[in-house]
Amino acid sequence: MKKKLKLFYTIFVIVLLLNCITYVKREKKPTLLRVAIVCDTQCIRIRKASAPEPESILATDGFPRYYRGGVYVNGRKYRGLVVLKKIGGKLWAINVLDIEDYLKGVVPEEIGKISPNLMAAARAQAVAARTYAYAHLNKYQELGFDLYATVQDQVYLGENSEDSLINIAIDQTRGEILCYHNKPIEAKYHSTCGGRTADFNDAWPGTAPPYLRSVKCPYCRKSPHFHWRRVYNKRNFFVQLRERIKNLGIKVPKNQSIRDLRIIRNPRSGRIRRFVLTTQTKYYIIPGYEIRGLLGGKQDPGGLLPSSYIYFKSKDENLIIDGWGYGHGVGMCQYGAREMARRGKNYREILHHYYPGTKIVRIY
Repeated sequence: MKKKLKLFYTIFVIVLLLNCITYVKREKKPTLLRVAIVCDTQCIRIRKASAPEPESILATDGFPRYYRGGVYVNGRKYRGLVVLKKIGGKLWAINVLDIEDYLKGVVPEEIGKISPNLMAAARAQAVAARTYAYAHLNKYQELGFDLYATVQDQVYLGENSEDSLINIAIDQTRGEILCYHNKPIEAKYHSTCGGRTADFNDAWPGTAPPYLRSVKCPYCRKSPHFHWRRVYNKRNFFVQLRERIKNLGIKVPKNQSIRDLRIIRNPRSGRIRRFVLTTQTKYYIIPGYEIRGLLGGKQDPGGLLPSSYIYFKSKDENLIIDGWGYGHGVGMCQYGAREMARRGKNYREILHHYYPGTKIVRIY
């Protein structure tokens, strides 16, 4: 009987281990990444490393075309292979390169200039950016690439952006990504949280990953975006609000005035979760993740309010918005990471603070 029980438990353990084999497989070398560096245009200027002058490639020319080894695209130098192709009748440039080389053109743009005492922040950014890239492989497979080279994914500006100190930080974390339940995480990050990061659903609908929850961040006070203010004329504010909510499919009848604006907050993060607009006869609910687009102005990049961590107050004919932070607020606060590094925290401590419950895994 004891032998049978021992055999049963042995089989049980083997089956359990087989079911727990990591999703992230150990690779011999980094993955090649396809990055859309120029999109939807009629003309691209290409200069080979050996050529003195660039040539203009038009969408009417023959494609695809391939360029290797330090080619310049619209004045910027790129590692790896550049493929020119047509998508929907327009010209696109796709940079195919080693993911570690890709990071050399991403991390300086995302974390900014660093000094030797901020190396931990650069290492944390390298791991987060590498994780994001792995988690989004084949994201735009129908178009033939993985990522855009813009804020739509991660800002990537090629070899011109490289920084020797940051390159060292990337090499020191080579092959490391963040995982949760053995899968690469959704490694969100932003400029400044304003004292506390946001929950996932403060910024986006859908199922929230457990590691993207609000955490305290007493580290980003030195950010120029920590606190900001907007002042609106009340009448103009409500006229703009009425016009912009039309884009959400909400149309307030002309004979109805907005009488009340009620705010429902996430008690943990302080972010706005819902706006409730009340007229004489109806009320309209606006999700919090639409707020930045509704309230942003010409002075705001992309027309987005800096964050949804805001409070309103009324003064005479004006409506004042006091806000904290810059960006969606989810995941790693970059100014917070810089200050943590300045205080002697290592990159693992930084990452585990902003992505609780995750593990750092080396995949090659």
